[in-house]
Amino acid sequence: MKIDEGIILLGGMGTRLLPLTKTIPKEMLPIYDVPAIFLLVEEAYNSGIKKIIFVVTKHNRKIIENFFSNDIYLNNFLKNKPDKQKLLERINNVIKNMDFKYIYQNFKGTYGALYSAKKYIKNDYFILMYGDDLIDNTIPVTKELLDNYKKKPNMYVAIKEKKLENLPNVGIVKLDKDNNIIDLVDKNLEHSNCELHGRMLLNKKIFTIKNKLFKHSNDEYYLPYALLYFKGEVKGIKYHGKYFNIGEKTGYIKASINYALKNDKDKDNLISYLKEVI
Repeated sequence: MKIDEGIILLGGMGTRLLPLTKTIPKEMLPIYDVPAIFLLVEEAYNSGIKKIIFVVTKHNRKIIENFFSNDIYLNNFLKNKPDKQKLLERINNVIKNMDFKYIYQNFKGTYGALYSAKKYIKNDYFILMYGDDLIDNTIPVTKELLDNYKKKPNMYVAIKEKKLENLPNVGIVKLDKDNNIIDLVDKNLEHSNCELHGRMLLNKKIFTIKNKLFKHSNDEYYLPYALLYFKGEVKGIKYHGKYFNIGEKTGYIKASINYALKNDKDKDNLISYLKEVI
């Protein structure tokens, strides 16, 4: 079965990055030379995804929609500037070969955001990405999930093994001997030293448990807990790349430095500066 649809959740207001996000959505903040959201879309594209459904807010829809549109005015302006045109080739190639749809969230939480896209998913399986989660991996993590599906059709989620002191206090993954997710627990309980990150390959049956899912005290429904209704059907895939939560300031700064250091042109200059200030 071909899997070429993806959903990216962009429902947050970026309050942890205020005042910067007062007028600029966090998804559009630059990670070196491209907006953060482009890195997610590019990862999906390089993994074979052809259609992206953005779950957005009225705060961020217009600017994201403009970015992923063909800009005729800019193209004409750069017509006789091939060096400048080249800077946009990477982005224009993705825009030309992908379809984008924008929808608003129906109810709160990551599961609420996902459920909003239910009627727009045509195939049984699809990719789900969190807008806050950037992952720099040798092989795109989305592709790793899809490659595992080709070997054995199943639902797959990306997990990162961490030292105990670096794990959050809640929502830590507990796996069985076959790496199937069997629970999400507190830090002081038995677990597998793994954190769930925002890359998932899901089946449409995830939508069937809406009325069974627990609503938390903040009125939000969390997607990770929906996975627990499918014991033995959701396998954790451990990746070894770098993870950045760009929804908070230090994560955003680390991501910016990481991707800047991948550029050969500016790498040495940046390293020299960091050595000066550290």
